[in-house]
Amino acid sequence: MALPIYVLDTLFYSSLLFLIIAGLNLIYGILRVVNLAHASLFTLGAYATAWITTSLIVPRLGENLLALMVLPLVLGVILVILVSLALVTPLLRYSQGRGDAFQLIVTFGLLIIFEDLFKLIWGPYPVSAYNLFFQTGFVDVAGLRYPVYKLYVILFTAILALALWYVTYRTAFGIVLRASSMDPHMATALGLNTSRFLIIVIVLASALAGLGGSLYIPVASVQLGLSTEFLVIAFVGMVIGGLGSFVGAVVGSLIVSSLRTLTLIVFPELELVVLYLVAVIVLLWKPEGIGGGRGW
Repeated sequence: MALPIYVLDTLFYSSLLFLIIAGLNLIYGILRVVNLAHASLFTLGAYATAWITTSLIVPRLGENLLALMVLPLVLGVILVILVSLALVTPLLRYSQGRGDAFQLIVTFGLLIIFEDLFKLIWGPYPVSAYNLFFQTGFVDVAGLRYPVYKLYVILFTAILALALWYVTYRTAFGIVLRASSMDPHMATALGLNTSRFLIIVIVLASALAGLGGSLYIPVASVQLGLSTEFLVIAFVGMVIGGLGSFVGAVVGSLIVSSLRTLTLIVFPELELVVLYLVAVIVLLWKPEGIGGGRGW
């Protein structure tokens, strides 16, 4: 495989990781809650998008490219937001300020509940929907065929990351966001509606995770255990990049994805070992993470 293909695959995987890590960092940066159930929303987005594509869109609209590109993604993210409002938001707000052990137990319990719900609704077997992947076709990269869909995900996520950066550092909402991350008590004293703001933050983080799952499903199957797989890798990215940091989400996703690609090429059996080793080195060198220490 040519080097450009490896680079593009690294960027594609880092795009998906960024959406998960950004949501995790957003929740941790504002609520100071480590949400172990966050990756379940990624999996929910993937399951929902696959079901919407195969059961609703294709039977009624056929292989229409615009419909496949827009409707499953939008409906999948909306479903994730609704589930987040019903289940995740109350538990995270209840867990806030109750200690790390309590938060970890509650959010891990929620992850297990999600896994059982996935098995109840979609069964124990992998679910897939490759329609959009094949409809978008392939292009020539270094003499090899490369999926246009992966290029679309890379570009889409890059634009979204720039939009998040702009909102964070160039808007009034971003000022409130960063102020709440750096000094939540002072932000409350200055008149911030904490209750409403926290709901907005959780919904935004959940939407990012659901969006990642919706973008993931056209290239791979979703199955039980996917939440844990992405959760472990995302937390390594959080540690490397920095907890509660927007910059950390970008840095962590790129580093983890690059290490993963390189390890899979050279020594696939050591994929997780290398990631953990780098995480330990970063913690010893800079405990707040490469991009941490700045708040969201």
